[in-house]
Amino acid sequence: MAKIEEMTDADAAREAKTPNAKATEGTKTATTTTTTTTTTAATGGKRDSTTAPKPTPPTISPKMFISPILLMGGKRMGIDYKDPAHVAKIRMCFVVAMTMLALCFAHLWVTMKKRKKKLEEDTCEVKVKDVQSGETKTEKVTLYEHDVREFRKVLMSNIMGGCMVSMLHFAFKVVPPLLLQSIMMPLNLWDGNLWQVHVLSRGEKDNAKLRRPWEEPEQKSPFAAFAEAMSPETKANPKAIDASQKKAKDAKKNPKHKR
Repeated sequence: MAKIEEMTDADAAREAKTPNAKATEGTKTATTTTTTTTTTAATGGKRDSTTAPKPTPPTISPKMFISPILLMGGKRMGIDYKDPAHVAKIRMCFVVAMTMLALCFAHLWVTMKKRKKKLEEDTCEVKVKDVQSGETKTEKVTLYEHDVREFRKVLMSNIMGGCMVSMLHFAFKVVPPLLLQSIMMPLNLWDGNLWQVHVLSRGEKDNAKLRRPWEEPEQKSPFAAFAEAMSPETKANPKAIDASQKKAKDAKKNPKHKR
């Protein structure tokens, strides 16, 4: 009987302790919830705002609308590509555009020569492909040498484009590309990195893309670029554009050889 009474007293003591333990646990959970609410209120409900950068939305440039307007809406604008008088005017526009482009390249080369001493003070690393092995190697060059290489690339691309368009026009009597290139080639030079840096005196503070070395822009048709920018998928998920661009760059750097 004495043992039974001792057991009942012990059980009663345990039952008396349990509500106190539950109360302490409740206070601990309340304090943790209050601390979490205060931290979220202090941060404004944002989590890891510093680590997660904002996705860049797709940009629409006015140059996307030039080629569709000239190719599809030429008749509504009063341009008849079969009329000899209109063809002669388009030829004159092409000649004027090419002469202005040549003068702009000459002005750009003179400004680069004037800034030669300042550009030779800094250097940058450039990736160069070996012709024999085909491997990419990093090479340290001055900013002046980097800009001279870019100048030669842009100049050769414009010369090749003008020659191809003139050959298509005089050999196959194709007129719309003549008018299109007479507008697009000066605009591409204006938007180019060389013109922005040396003539318009813009730098990395104005645009992060002007930091050397400059990446080669991906060549896309105006229709494909416009469709990609206006598609609802890219508007809803702009990160898909960055992922596709990264995949394309990785595929170019590490091509897979099929056996």
